[in-house]
Amino acid sequence: MEIDALIKNIAEEKKKAETDLHSAEGLLRLQKVASQYQGEYKLIWSHDLLEEIKKRPKREPVKTHILSLDDEIKGFHEQQLITISAHSKHGKTAFALFLMKNLEALSPVMIPLEQSNEELVEQLNDNGYPIPRFLSPEKLASKVTADWIEQRVIEGIAKYNTKLVVIDHLGYIDTLGNYEQNRRENLAYRIGEVMRQLKGIAKRWNVIIILLVHISQKNDATPPRLEDIKNSSDILQESDMVIMLWRKNEGKGAVKIWKNDTLVSVMANRRTGKNCNIGLVFNSKTGEYDEMPKMQDWVKQMEELAKTADDDF
Repeated sequence: MEIDALIKNIAEEKKKAETDLHSAEGLLRLQKVASQYQGEYKLIWSHDLLEEIKKRPKREPVKTHILSLDDEIKGFHEQQLITISAHSKHGKTAFALFLMKNLEALSPVMIPLEQSNEELVEQLNDNGYPIPRFLSPEKLASKVTADWIEQRVIEGIAKYNTKLVVIDHLGYIDTLGNYEQNRRENLAYRIGEVMRQLKGIAKRWNVIIILLVHISQKNDATPPRLEDIKNSSDILQESDMVIMLWRKNEGKGAVKIWKNDTLVSVMANRRTGKNCNIGLVFNSKTGEYDEMPKMQDWVKQMEELAKTADDDF
């Protein structure tokens, strides 16, 4: 029997069975039809699935070339949606640019939404920083949707074999959906839909997506927490990894003395379940991040402080 016919028969038998919940005969007919189904949605045993996976070419993790981070997370993986979050001015974009520099071999595509690609490149050049080699849209759409982003991903793959996509940032992606069908939904729901779409893009096209996300503007004198991420719990649920940054600062109110010490915290890691904290130093001469042994002592101090701190830490 053809697959389409089988599916149609299953649907028809299910409908018949539903009209008479006590019809054992109807349920048996449904069971008989379903037993013949061999289409793409058939059930498969987990051990058979494992054997299929073993036959596929092994995908090696993508090392970030931040040694202390790679030691902990063993690198990024294709099909991952990785969220990087921090307070404003704590280095999200700088860290993403640093990752792109380290991963230039992946022909990264950057979708710069908070500022244009021209502004970004000009700013790096004016500061005397090296400009990572990345692709970006020559022009942004009037409404940047997940579908529009997927088209740029496909172009990057077709022309340059892109494996890494950076989106800066979530708040600028249109959440109303095609034909604005989500207009009546609340913001949390709409953001959840966008997150699911971005995760789908990562899976369909075997790319790593790094998504920059703002957090609620609370006291930035202490490191942020997962619950500080703005607007939707779906951001956490759909992300394969959540990395939070915190740049050490001193002072109160509008007067801040910014330090270059940066705490990088992997606070959610679906693949291994292992979280970690590492310390990096932002190099204001190069615009990159340096690893220094002394930073790990600082991280340990921060972890000890966290154990004894109140809920505001």
